[in-house]
Amino acid sequence: MKFFNKIFIFVVTAILISISGYADDKNLQAQDIPELHMMIIQGDIYVSGIKNSDLDGLELTAKINNTILGSVLISDRTASSRYVSLQLGPNEDLEGENIEFWIGNQMAAESIPFGPTTPSGSYCKGCSWVLPLSVTQDLNFSTFPQATPTPVPANAAPAFITGNVIFGSILSAPAELTEISAYIDGLLVGQGSVMGPTFSITIDPGTVDFTGKTVVFKIAGTDSKTTYSFVPDDFITDFKLFFPEYVPPTPTPTVVSVPIATQIPLPTSTPEPTRTPTPVPQPTATYTATPTPTPIVLSTSSDNNNSQIILEDSDTGGCNSRGGGAASLSLIVLSAAPLYLLNRRRRKS
Repeated sequence: MKFFNKIFIFVVTAILISISGYADDKNLQAQDIPELHMMIIQGDIYVSGIKNSDLDGLELTAKINNTILGSVLISDRTASSRYVSLQLGPNEDLEGENIEFWIGNQMAAESIPFGPTTPSGSYCKGCSWVLPLSVTQDLNFSTFPQATPTPVPANAAPAFITGNVIFGSILSAPAELTEISAYIDGLLVGQGSVMGPTFSITIDPGTVDFTGKTVVFKIAGTDSKTTYSFVPDDFITDFKLFFPEYVPPTPTPTVVSVPIATQIPLPTSTPEPTRTPTPVPQPTATYTATPTPTPIVLSTSSDNNNSQIILEDSDTGGCNSRGGGAASLSLIVLSAAPLYLLNRRRRKS
């Protein structure tokens, strides 16, 4: 009995599982698979049938009825005069329309449908478009494209605003704040003056491209809580500007830098070399020989006895000797010689 109960429970469980799976399959089949209606196009570009490297860096644009679906730079991450990864869509309203390819003011001779196509190349309405379509399409231009001139925006007359300025709960600006500036997207577009509770400023961004853009006012680097939308040739006289409570900046002490004296290097003493005395030659002493004194002989021819007086210098003195001794005696004899001769002559006579 227990065996049959187990078999019954097994059969019932299997039937319930089958019914549940069948219901799940039906739910899955009933759900739609999402489709991504996009195209990715690539190809080569020719001018008069020839690739032209001068096209590199120019922009290729895909349009349908002047609506731009996508654009890409020529030769970006690919070979010269070629384009890749031109992504178009999704745009359900334009599906089935022909895509035109433009470079500057020139349109390519080729155009293709935006969407899946039949083997003949025409648009296949209702065909599955689950994944992006990858398409290779070469493009031909009859002449070299000229860059499309950038339109110059028209000039806009400046706006003039004056009114009151409020800092926190004080209906006036601090006395040291005298200038106010206006900015649009971080660009300075006007400058004015502040005088106590009033201000005035001229806002002049230059072109109509700034029309409607938000103007932020700054005083002492603080943004206003009140903003203004730029209108050309606007004139307002009772505009109120609110600023947060002004907190004066903490004065920064001035640091006086003392110049550091440049050290003057001391002169380096150069040691003098040891001087070696140069020997001076001493003069050789020259000895002069003393001349031998010559005796003086005094004689008279009439003297019979051939008397002679011989005067001889002694070794102890010369003729010039001033001392005593033999020299003195010689001088005495010489002095007496004339007297002696005179006396002999008198005797003969």
